[in-house]
Amino acid sequence: MLGLVVAVGFCCTAAQGAPFDQAYWIAVSSAVVKVEVSRPNGGYSLGTGVVVDRGRVVTACHVLRGATRVAVLHAGIRHSAVARSTFAEHDICLLQVPLLEARPAVLRPTSQLVIGEGVGAIGFSAGARIHYVHGAVARLHRYDDGVIVQGSAAFNSGASGGGLFDAVGRLVGILMFRMRGAGPQYFAAPVEWVAGGLGDNVGETVDAEIVGEAFWDRAPDRLPYFMRANILMSEERWDELQTLLSQWKLDDPSSAEPVLLLGELESRRGRIADGTRFGRHAVGDG
Repeated sequence: MLGLVVAVGFCCTAAQGAPFDQAYWIAVSSAVVKVEVSRPNGGYSLGTGVVVDRGRVVTACHVLRGATRVAVLHAGIRHSAVARSTFAEHDICLLQVPLLEARPAVLRPTSQLVIGEGVGAIGFSAGARIHYVHGAVARLHRYDDGVIVQGSAAFNSGASGGGLFDAVGRLVGILMFRMRGAGPQYFAAPVEWVAGGLGDNVGETVDAEIVGEAFWDRAPDRLPYFMRANILMSEERWDELQTLLSQWKLDDPSSAEPVLLLGELESRRGRIADGTRFGRHAVGDG
């Protein structure tokens, strides 16, 4: 179902469940900005950012790679970014935009989310008008002192660096990447990674080379366990998946996720009793 919110000129898609009301939409979108990146060849590309502090905008580092100049557009006004903090492995970059006057988003720890909770993805998909897509949290992946959100709130190119918001308009994630496969395959980075960088001194020039690769953009054998498991599950490579999950359990015995996925694997193979046993073990019931 497509609908145009004329009052604020935004395009809104309700992908799952009822969309949040217009008051929510207007309030949340005020913290979301368009990011323009100039390239050495004279071209440019577009992404999205979220205002997280006075004159501070978070976006995805992959939006900024190869930039010669970065500008932020808000309320029809273009502002130059003067400096950048880079956290390349997390794909999180913080821009300093001194003249930007926009109310920052309220941050809620991503670790407080629960599976099934309603969320909204907001960004400039395809570089056009700002889009909002309603969805839900499908999985939560513990990774590097944070929780990666996997959900059904869809987004496309141009929305990277945008915001994932909860039902009352609090920022709970930064739109990061999507994977191929059936079901919800849209991923957001935790706001804890953003909050951890707000105290840093911003001094790097916006055209400085971004060194290092993002965790989700590595060679397949160096991806986090949850991503490798996702690929194998989508491709129904059951034996390889079982081997991977067993190794994951050994490397991270405190994590319930490989145990839960082993249960899902057994259920998909038709071994319902084994699947139930793994599921109960993962939640500490037997």
